[in-house]
Amino acid sequence: MTVADPSERQLPTLAELTWDQSAGRACVWCKQLLDRGAVSAGVIEERAGVHVLDTEVWAGPCCAGGGM
Repeated sequence: MTVADPSERQLPTLAELTWDQSAGRACVWCKQLLDRGAVSAGVIEERAGVHVLDTEVWAGPCCAGGGM
């Protein structure tokens, strides 16, 4: 099974994330809790008026493409 490179995958919207995903505790795509080997999957850029809600999200080895 080939896993897509995180840079090629579409990030969800901020509203679609669970609390653990938005806090960087779970994989942005499969929702598994992260314990090691996580890589940045990118930044979800969102705004609410003048407030910046940008959130960095993370992918675990399960979805990061390289595996461990």
